[in-house]
Amino acid sequence: MRRPSSNRKATLVDVAKAAGVGPMTVSRTINEHPYVSEATAKRVRAAIRKLGYRPNLAARMLTGQFSKSIGLIVPDVADPFFSIVSRAVQQAARKAGYTVWLAVSDGDPATEKAEIEQMTNHPVDGIVLAPVHSRARHLTVAAAGAIPIVTIDRPIESASTDSVEVGNQAGARLAVEHLRNHQYRRIACVANDFHLRSIRLRVSAYEECVRREKLPITKVILEHDEEVLPAMRSLFRSRRRPDALFVTNNVCTVQVIQALQILGIQLGKDIALVGFDDPDFFTLLRPPITAVRQPITEMGQHAISLLFARIRGEGPAAHARVTLPAELIVRESCGCSG
Repeated sequence: MRRPSSNRKATLVDVAKAAGVGPMTVSRTINEHPYVSEATAKRVRAAIRKLGYRPNLAARMLTGQFSKSIGLIVPDVADPFFSIVSRAVQQAARKAGYTVWLAVSDGDPATEKAEIEQMTNHPVDGIVLAPVHSRARHLTVAAAGAIPIVTIDRPIESASTDSVEVGNQAGARLAVEHLRNHQYRRIACVANDFHLRSIRLRVSAYEECVRREKLPITKVILEHDEEVLPAMRSLFRSRRRPDALFVTNNVCTVQVIQALQILGIQLGKDIALVGFDDPDFFTLLRPPITAVRQPITEMGQHAISLLFARIRGEGPAAHARVTLPAELIVRESCGCSG
């Protein structure tokens, strides 16, 4: 398969020739038309990847094919992180005269796949997406399609799109180093959703920090919500009982705090804790929770800026990966005085 010369971009006709199909079949494959067989679609997608083809969005604008709407797909709007993201995206889109179609995947890849397909067939002009699983096959297909996608918080690992995330490793280092400054030596890391790249990066930064200090690594990786209480009970009954905890997201932090309350373990006295994510209600707990704060509103705003640039055909040839800094908010759960 020969790539077009470096001085011009691949066209839909180039893809059709490379895949041995007609241009209409390429267009239908991009838009996930049900009449295209899987074998043909697979051949077309391989040609798209090989040639680096990107659909001509400027042409859509000139022919008036834009809907002035975008899609937003998040795992859970009850999660404070994604509720703030949703609000930021909708506010920025509204200022630009766009309608936002919000869908919730409930953390289910099949639901997410169906939502992407519905939005693609609607069609919306672009999608902001927080993927359920960053290596899912349907994301590779969607990233190669005609509708631009910008991921937020969780980049797609199996394909290239514009993305916005926080400095996960730098944020985790802030948390662990703060605990070390309190002279804690048995720092355990508690994590769920380990399939997510963001969580894996936070855990790896924890490991790096404690390894550098020649301290024991204690990881508690949770698969299901109901595992939290027995896992905490086992951890605090073990010979390696921690004197501090680093928890990798806000949902897990709340579950850990609930488990500690049931076990009669007092935050800030019996155990220090720093969480990653800083929902507003952390200030209402006693003691208030020390946490790594993500610039969530700014993340949503950056995602919209990237998406609109792609819709207008103004985005750079290479996909942009925006990484925003995290901030440690010190309160009393880590042992600091109020």
